[in-house]
Amino acid sequence: METWVALSIVAVVVVLTSAWRVLSWVWVRPKTLERRLREQGLTGNSYRLLFGDLKESSKMTSQAWSTPINFTNDIAPRVVPFFHQNVHNYGIYYSYF
Repeated sequence: METWVALSIVAVVVVLTSAWRVLSWVWVRPKTLERRLREQGLTGNSYRLLFGDLKESSKMTSQAWSTPINFTNDIAPRVVPFFHQNVHNYGIYYSYF
């Protein structure tokens, strides 16, 4: 009976440790990095859990590809519209969190 209690305690410790590692990897580290970069003066989009700006980026890309291409040398809005918009909003030294 005592071995079951010991095994249960070990299992709970393993589960809690694993949960903390995942939480740290997914939320704590990125938010800490974001805070430190903002303290240094870098701006950018806030961190979003797991997928980040993927939805917004793909929407902007599909919109850019659905319009006819302009006959200019400025291809950035067509090729990488999300990054082009962020550089326009935050300047050349923006951070992609």
